[in-house]
Amino acid sequence: MQSETFEAPDALPLFPLATVLVPGAVLPLHIFEERYKEMMRYAIENQGMYGLSFRDNANIGKETVPEVGSVGCLAKINAVMPLEDGRLNLISTGIIRYRVNGYNQMLPFLIAQIETFTDELEADEELTHLYESLKTPGKELLEAAKKLDEAGLVLSNDLPDDPESFSFLMTSILPLENDIKQSLLEMTSTKIRLMRLRTHINNTLANYTNRLQMQERAKTNGHGKLQ
Repeated sequence: MQSETFEAPDALPLFPLATVLVPGAVLPLHIFEERYKEMMRYAIENQGMYGLSFRDNANIGKETVPEVGSVGCLAKINAVMPLEDGRLNLISTGIIRYRVNGYNQMLPFLIAQIETFTDELEADEELTHLYESLKTPGKELLEAAKKLDEAGLVLSNDLPDDPESFSFLMTSILPLENDIKQSLLEMTSTKIRLMRLRTHINNTLANYTNRLQMQERAKTNGHGKLQ
């Protein structure tokens, strides 16, 4: 992955949120809480990076400190739109995963000590075969998701050329529960991640293909019904 050569900071402002960001995914955010407005201003002034840590109990005005040892995704801010009252609209991209080692600051916002990591090196035929077998359905899934507007913001029509990046693209566009996405984020085996994703890819592709067929049928005879 390109992120393997990415130089991440040792300390990072953290944003606990009830969503999961994976490397390569695009995340739009509307920042309105005072502590996070301050945090994002800090991030913008310090390399434009922050960490997004999934917390299923994250809520407005509630302290949800990620545990030491927990895994999140470092995000790079790509675009900023200032709004009234210091509010911000941001577009960020997931870059690389991190583990929280401790905290340098708790208030007014979190600054964590982190270490970044990528998947373990798995140079074996089984991984290559698995990756190759999923490239075609993966591309079809990406195309179908875009037609149905299910994928959100996807930067390119091209698939990544390495298995780890491909696995995270599939994770980002599949309609998976956050706890499943988080477990995939925490894995360090690309092969196991792809094995877990295989059924989701095939089932979701079948569902999307059926929905697209129903849409086309509805256009021609008015009798189709969207699922």
